[in-house]
Amino acid sequence: MVGCSRNEITVANSGTNVWQKVEVSAGGHRFTIGKLEAGEFKTILFRSKQEGGGLITAEFNGEKAEQEFGYYTPNLSSNDAILLNNNAHNDIEIINMEATVNTIDEIITEKRKGKHSSAFKNLRVLGEELKAEGK
Repeated sequence: MVGCSRNEITVANSGTNVWQKVEVSAGGHRFTIGKLEAGEFKTILFRSKQEGGGLITAEFNGEKAEQEFGYYTPNLSSNDAILLNNNAHNDIEIINMEATVNTIDEIITEKRKGKHSSAFKNLRVLGEELKAEGK
C-alpha cells in the first residue's frame, strides 16, 4: 500500500568537505545519494509504503555516521532537512522544515558562515599575519 501523502527530505552538506556513501531509508524506501560536495544538497520526494522512522548513513574521511529521524506513515506528509556538518566535528542535524521560515539555502548559508568556515579561518590567519608585520 502506497500512501497519498507526499514526503520531502532534503539532505544537505552544510560543511566544507565532501561526504561519501550517503544513504537514506524512510517510509519503506531506500535512497542512495552517494557523494555530496560542500554546500550541495539533494531533495527526495516520495510517498510512504509503510510506517516507521527514517535513517541516514554517511561517511566522512572513512568514519561512518548515522542518525535516526522522523516518522513516516502513508497518511501524513512531512518535510525534513538533514544537515551533514563537519566544521567543528562530524555530526548530523535534523530540521523540521515545516517549523521554520528559512529555506534550505538560507540554512546552509548561515551554517557555513560559522566561526569554523574556511572564510573565517582565512580572515583570522590574515589578521594574525598583519599583526605580526606591524610589530
